[in-house]
Amino acid sequence: MLKAGWNFGKKRAENEEEKATRVVIELRKKSAEHEAMSTKWTTSQSERQGLRERVRDLEDALRARQQQLDTLLKALEEKNDQYDRDTHAYKTDLQEREMQLGFLINKIRQAAVHMVQLSDEAEDLSCQFPPSQQSSISEFLERVKKYSDIARKFV
Repeated sequence: MLKAGWNFGKKRAENEEEKATRVVIELRKKSAEHEAMSTKWTTSQSERQGLRERVRDLEDALRARQQQLDTLLKALEEKNDQYDRDTHAYKTDLQEREMQLGFLINKIRQAAVHMVQLSDEAEDLSCQFPPSQQSSISEFLERVKKYSDIARKFV
């Protein structure tokens, strides 16, 4: 009976030893898993930090580009405003010159009409002078007629 008790105790001790070994193996597995997860977590944290820095860099670059675009847009708006002012000034100047030109054209027409009238009057007068004076008057009248022909083109 002692032998049977001893076998039972031995089996029980072996059983306890197996359980202890399994627990140790299980603990080692859990520890290895924990280490792997810890490493993964650290790597993940590091990657997240790198991504955060990358996002910050991209945001900074985006802000810089936006500022450049805002500056360019402002410059473009200023140039557009200047163009509008210049265009308005050119239109105003052109209108003034057109008015001056119209005024001058009217004056030239008036002068041409007056010249034609003078030519007609001079021709009428030439008939009233004696033949001795007609030659110098005739030369004068020819010049007036010549200028009158030019003036008729403007009438």
